[in-house]
Amino acid sequence: MPAPRWTRTARTWLSRQRPVEAATPVDEGTAALVTALRLLPEAQRRAIVLHHLGDLSVAEVARVEGSPEGTIKARLSRGRAALGELLADSHEPNGASSHA
Repeated sequence: MPAPRWTRTARTWLSRQRPVEAATPVDEGTAALVTALRLLPEAQRRAIVLHHLGDLSVAEVARVEGSPEGTIKARLSRGRAALGELLADSHEPNGASSHA
């Protein structure tokens, strides 16, 4: 029996997180996204990866994580907000924060 879809998705994502060899070009946006994802709490990161990168529905993510759908929705919302702030801060000139 083949592995469940979420297992294949997680393996694929994890395989892409291995250190990138010097010969492999990585665009700035991808590097910034991976860096920002690593700064999120693990539960938020897993929810975002499974939902947005793994293309699982909220219900599927909830089943995989063993959490209620409302909890997954909260993790996604908080994770997206945190990613937005992290990515916006990384695009400020001279690394200056956009917050006063």
